[in-house]
Amino acid sequence: MLLERRGDHTVSHPKLANLIGPIAAVVTLGCLSGSSAAQAQPDAEVLDESSWGAGTDEAVGSTIVFTKLSENQGQNEVLVAEIYAMDPGGSNQRRITTNTTFDLFAELSPDGKTVAFQKAFGFGCPCTITLVDIDGSNERLLTSGQFPSWSPDGSRLVFNAPGAGGLGDIWVINVDGTGLTNITQTSWGDSRPDFSPNGQKIAYTSSRTGNPEIWVMNADGTNPVQITDHPAADAAPDWSPNGQKILFQSTRDDPQQDIYVIDNKGVHRLTTSAGRDLDPNWSPTGQQIAFDSDRNFISEQMRQIFIMNSDGSDQHPITFPPHEDAHAAWGHGHSNEY
Repeated sequence: MLLERRGDHTVSHPKLANLIGPIAAVVTLGCLSGSSAAQAQPDAEVLDESSWGAGTDEAVGSTIVFTKLSENQGQNEVLVAEIYAMDPGGSNQRRITTNTTFDLFAELSPDGKTVAFQKAFGFGCPCTITLVDIDGSNERLLTSGQFPSWSPDGSRLVFNAPGAGGLGDIWVINVDGTGLTNITQTSWGDSRPDFSPNGQKIAYTSSRTGNPEIWVMNADGTNPVQITDHPAADAAPDWSPNGQKILFQSTRDDPQQDIYVIDNKGVHRLTTSAGRDLDPNWSPTGQQIAFDSDRNFISEQMRQIFIMNSDGSDQHPITFPPHEDAHAAWGHGHSNEY
């Protein structure tokens, strides 16, 4: 089943308050030939926006966590990359980790108290999912894996790690280390998972059709539904706070990668720079998007963190040389972004 059909698809999603079924539950398109995805049927209750209720944005202050890859281009980022936090405009940067490992892909818990991140021991893996308090204290190993994403209630993390086939599978684990479960168990290579705002679905990247595409499944791994279908590589999905859109990065118009969004009107390109535009992430209100780009330093491949409006307008950096910054993630329990 495909969500993307060049404007010929249907997507809907309830707001966080009601915890009703998300995007994949209302996909109503024809079958993908040879696909293992189950056919989703329309749900009248889900499609009825009057049943959604009001969204909640209980703010405890707005924070972006990110990786400072290096202080300057002469440093080895494998040894010096650390997790930082900052305010949405790029001010008040404060260091969270102090390690000699490659610390990447930080995600802030819904209550704003804990950071989950990927710790790598060199380029590539083995990698671990590690937790640390927002003030940098109490760092602790959770499990092996990459690309952690919090459940909306903060009780679980979803991530990818090798399965029995040796390629990436999607796993979930409770934050206390219990309940480790492989929910995809495939031989195709699944990665970059992201919980839906109500916690009932997971968006992720899968190569099960032979090409990286965006998929959505139930939080227990059932009912996988293909969302994009393009010869290029689509990856790194991020669900909007109201659940009606998914951001992703793709090479479909530019081999260097740009940022796109898919909604009930189709796929829309948001960035068109000559550099690499990567790792999009929604602000808590869905009005802005953080991402990283090397557009200003293409030959050096030096990334900065950028902010843009949700329609792609007003793209501007919020971090600057000489240091290199990437992998920004907004704290989704926080909405005071202006």
